[in-house]
Amino acid sequence: MKIAVFTNGWSSEYLSKVIEGIRKKAEPDGTDIFIFTSYLLWGEEGERRKTKLIFYQLPDPEIYDGVIILTNTFSGNDEIDAIKRMFRGKRIPVISTEVKIPGFGFVGTSNYEGVRELADHLIEEHGVRKIIYVSGIADNQENKIRQHALEDSMEIHGLEKPDVIHGDFEFYSTVQHVGEWLNRGEPLPDAFVCANDYEALGVIYRLYEAGIKVPDDVIVTGFDNIREGQTTYPMVASVSRQWDQMGENIYDLLKKMIDDYDPNFEVLYDSTFVPSESCGCKPSEQAVEYRLDSIRNQYRNSSVSDMVEFQFQEIRGAMSKVDSKEAFFEQASESLDLKDYLGEDYCLCTQKQFFEKTDDEYVPETGYDRNMEVLFERKGHDPVPQRFFDRREIYPGYVDEEGVSNIYVITPLTNLDHNIGYFGVKNKPEVLYDLCFKKLINNLDTLLETVRQYIFSQESNRKLKNIYMTDFLTGMYNRTGCEEILFSYLETEKKAGNDSVLLFTDIDCMKTINDVYGHINGDLAIGATAEGIRRTLNDEWKLGRFGGDEFVAVGKFDEGLTIDDYRAIFREKLKEVIEEMKLTFNLTASVGYCIVTPESNGTIEDYIKIADASMYEEKERAHRAMGIKHE
Repeated sequence: MKIAVFTNGWSSEYLSKVIEGIRKKAEPDGTDIFIFTSYLLWGEEGERRKTKLIFYQLPDPEIYDGVIILTNTFSGNDEIDAIKRMFRGKRIPVISTEVKIPGFGFVGTSNYEGVRELADHLIEEHGVRKIIYVSGIADNQENKIRQHALEDSMEIHGLEKPDVIHGDFEFYSTVQHVGEWLNRGEPLPDAFVCANDYEALGVIYRLYEAGIKVPDDVIVTGFDNIREGQTTYPMVASVSRQWDQMGENIYDLLKKMIDDYDPNFEVLYDSTFVPSESCGCKPSEQAVEYRLDSIRNQYRNSSVSDMVEFQFQEIRGAMSKVDSKEAFFEQASESLDLKDYLGEDYCLCTQKQFFEKTDDEYVPETGYDRNMEVLFERKGHDPVPQRFFDRREIYPGYVDEEGVSNIYVITPLTNLDHNIGYFGVKNKPEVLYDLCFKKLINNLDTLLETVRQYIFSQESNRKLKNIYMTDFLTGMYNRTGCEEILFSYLETEKKAGNDSVLLFTDIDCMKTINDVYGHINGDLAIGATAEGIRRTLNDEWKLGRFGGDEFVAVGKFDEGLTIDDYRAIFREKLKEVIEEMKLTFNLTASVGYCIVTPESNGTIEDYIKIADASMYEEKERAHRAMGIKHE
C-alpha cells in the first residue's frame, strides 16, 4: 500500500507527533508514505507563491491508495484548493485534518471545548474579567472557532466581548502588534488569550521587554501545547489536542476508508486545557521534567544546527565556480555529503529547462516535466550517476518492497518564479521536525540559482571570447585565437611528452588574385582555402587564420602519413572546393610544417619560422612549375 501526506511543513512539533503516529501504524502493514511539504509562508505572495503552488501538481493522484491532508498546517486557502483540484472526483480515499473539506473524510479536534475549558478556568479560578484575544489568521476556521468559544464563555459569565490584537499565528507578527498596542498606552487586561502557543510566546517576550511580568502582572495562555511553550519560563498554559494519538487514529481511519469508501465521514476528538505557570498554576511533575530534559539537550540541538550551517558554508564555497551540470555532480559527489543529517539516501531532481534556458528564454512553469533529471543522488556511501527518470515515481528508482514500509519526504526547490524541481529524502522523516531542514532547502534554492547564473555567465563569456577569437571570413580562430588556443596546444603536448605538428599554409599568388580578379574574389580564395584545410584535417586539429592569406593548424599526423601525404590530400580537397564554388581563377596554396617534440626547446616564433621556411620551399616549387617568379 502507498499513501500520500500533504503538509505545509512549518508546524514542526505537530508534524513530528502526527507523522510518527502514522509511521508507527504503517510499519507492520509495509505501507509506503510519501510526505509532500511545501513550506509556503503566511503572507508570501506574487510569483514566488504561484511558483510554490505548482508543487501540488507533482504527484500523480492515481498511484496512491489513500491520502492524508494536514489541512490545518496550510498558510492559505489556495494550498487547500490546489490539493482539492488534484483529488476531486477521483474516488480516492482522502482525509482532511482539523479543517472540513466537502467530499473528503474529516478527522479533527474540538477547538471549542478546549478553549471553553480554558476561559472558564481563567474566569472562575483566577478572577479574570478583562481579556484580549490575540487572533490567528482572520479567515482561518480554527481561529474563528477558538475566538467564538472564548466569547461564549465570557458572555455566559456576564463579561464584555474581548478586544482583539492580530498575531497571525506567528511569533514575530505578535511581537510587532503587541508592541504597537503597548505604545498606545492602553491599560493591561487581566489576561491575553492567544490563538496558539507561538503567539503566547510572542506576547510573553514583548511584555517582558516592557517590564511586565507573567503571570504576576497579567496572565497569558496559548493553544496546541507545543514543545517550545513547555520548555520556557513561564511554562505556557495551553490546550492540548492529543497529537500523539492523532496520527495513529488517522491511519486506522484511512485504512477503513480504503476498505469501505465513505467520503463523508467525520470524527472529532476532544481537546483539553492544561493549566501551567503562565496562568499562575503549578505545572505537572512530568512537564517540569520535560523542561529540564530540554535544557540538558539544548547545546546538542544547537550544535546540530551549527553543523548543518557550517557544512553548507563549505558546500557553497566548493560549488561557487561550478560551470556545468556535469561539474555540479562531480563537485557534489565530494561536497554534498550530508548523511550525518539526511541519512544515506537523498536526491535532488530538476526541471529540464532550469539549466537550459536563460531568464529571457525561460517559460513560467505550469507543472512538472514528465521526464525529470536527477541532478544528484546519494545511496549509501556512493553518489548515483546523473540520469532522467519518470517523475511519477517521485523518488528516482522507487520500488514497492513487499513487507517493508519506507517513508519519503519531498519538498519543492524554487527561486522567485523559477520552479527548479524538488528535493527528496528517504527514511529520515526527522528532518521535518526541526527548521534546519528548511534552512538546508533555502540554501539549496540559492545555491542552484547561483550555479545556474554562473553557468550561463560562463557560456556568455565563452561565446564572447569565441567571437573575439574568431575570424569572421573563415570561421577559424583569428590571430588572437591562434596565440591563445593553438600555440598553447603545442606547449601542452610538449609537457605531456607528445609530438605535435604545426602546419603553415599560404595562398599562392594572392596579390595577383586581388589585383586581377578583385578583392571579392580574394575573399573567396581565402574562404575556399580555409574549407580545403578543414576537409583535409580531422576534427582534433585546431585551425586558425594567422593573417592575410596565411593559415596555421596544430595537431597530430595520422599514423603512417607524412607531410607529403597531407599536401597531396590538401590539393585534392582544395580542388573539390574550387569546383563546388565554381571559381573562375586558378587557386593553389603551399603548406610548410614543423614537428614539435618534447625535446624541442624553441619558442612559438621559432616553430613558425621553421614551418614558414618549409612552406616557402613548397611555394617556390609551385611557382617554378607555373613558370612565374616568386612574389
